[in-house]
Formats: sequence, C-alpha cells, structure tokens
Amino acid sequence: MSDARATAAFFDVDGTLTRTTVLHPLIWYQKHRLSRWRFAWWFAGLCLDLPGYVLTDRRNRTDFTRRFYRRYAGLLAEDITRFHRETLHTTFLPRLYREAPDRITWHRQQGHRIILVSGGLDLTLQPLAEYLNADELLCTRLQQRDGRLTGELDGPPMVDEEKAQAMRRCEGINLSQSYAYADSISDLPMLRAAGNPVAVNPDGRLRKVAERERWPIYQWHAA
Repeated sequence: MSDARATAAFFDVDGTLTRTTVLHPLIWYQKHRLSRWRFAWWFAGLCLDLPGYVLTDRRNRTDFTRRFYRRYAGLLAEDITRFHRETLHTTFLPRLYREAPDRITWHRQQGHRIILVSGGLDLTLQPLAEYLNADELLCTRLQQRDGRLTGELDGPPMVDEEKAQAMRRCEGINLSQSYAYADSISDLPMLRAAGNPVAVNPDGRLRKVAERERWPIYQWHAA
C-alpha cells in the first residue's frame, strides 16, 4: 500500500490557480504606495518595457525573470509582505479560478501534500499559500540588504527546468504517484516530472502535447 503523504499535488500559480501574471503583484503594490500621478508615470514606463519583456520571455524565461525583478530594487521587503497579506481578499482571491479550491480540497482529502510551484516571489505568494493551506511554497526569492530588496535573485528563478528540479528535491515525495498542474508549455518539465500531469487552461502548444500524451485537460473558469 502506498503512503498518501508520499504523494504530492504540485500546482503552478499564475495562469493555473489564478488569473494573474508575475506583473500583477508589483502593479498592485505600486498603485497602493504611489500617488496617482507617480503611479501613472511608473505604469507608463512598465508599458514601454512590455514588448521587450515579451520577446525576452519567449526567448528565455530565466532572462526575463532576472530582468523584470530588477524593478523591485529599493523596495521595502516588510512593506511588500504586509501589503499582500492585508489585500489578499481584493487581489489574488477574486482571481482564483472557481474550480481550484475544490481540486486542492480533493487532494487534501486523499492525504496528499499540497505544494505550490511558481516563478512568483515568496513575499507576494506566501499569504495565498497560507490561505490554500499549502504544505510548501517553491518560488523565486530576491536578495535583501538592510530590509530593502536589491532586485537581484537569491538563487535560480523558479521557472522551466528549475521547477522540475525543485520537485525532485522535495523530501519524502514519490513523484511517480504525484500530480502536477500547469497551464504553459514552459511548465512542461514540471509536468513531466510527475506521474500524473494535468494541463489546466493550457496554451496552444501545451494543449497539443497534452492531447498527444493523453493527459487530462481541465478548463477552469473565472470566479
């Protein structure tokens, strides 16, 4: 008989559990802390950079992650953490797909461990992980100096193959009997690392792989 606690359900966050991208948490925070005009100026700069971000992301997601998170340089880590904890019910939760909590509950009822795997930051995702009663959060982290973020990564970004490597490093997990949920072709290593991959609202390329491999395909809906 297999040990249920040796089985994990690994969930990507952005695009899988929630209708968000890694841009959203920073936009929410800057809109909160900046005056209307300063935010408009900051947001205009972000929009000017978006085409470059998109091209970089398509070429190399690690490079995009390093480039984008430099926008956090100088921000107070404690303030960001407090903001996302206090605003969870108006930021992430309204964007949580309706079916996501039920699926997480099903896994928990089976005795499975719930593990979130995301390229997002620990400072922004920890409140969501706690709300979902996740056992663990595998995500990207930034370096700090005197309480402020430097904009430089503290370790490799949690993207592409690094997600699969992080899953393999989880102690006491039997990956062959575990589940992985993701929406993007960039998460293919993560999906292949688990014995039970599931495509959720997959992009075109992932859908083709899922159909060819006969993986389950879930279409989850906005709340």
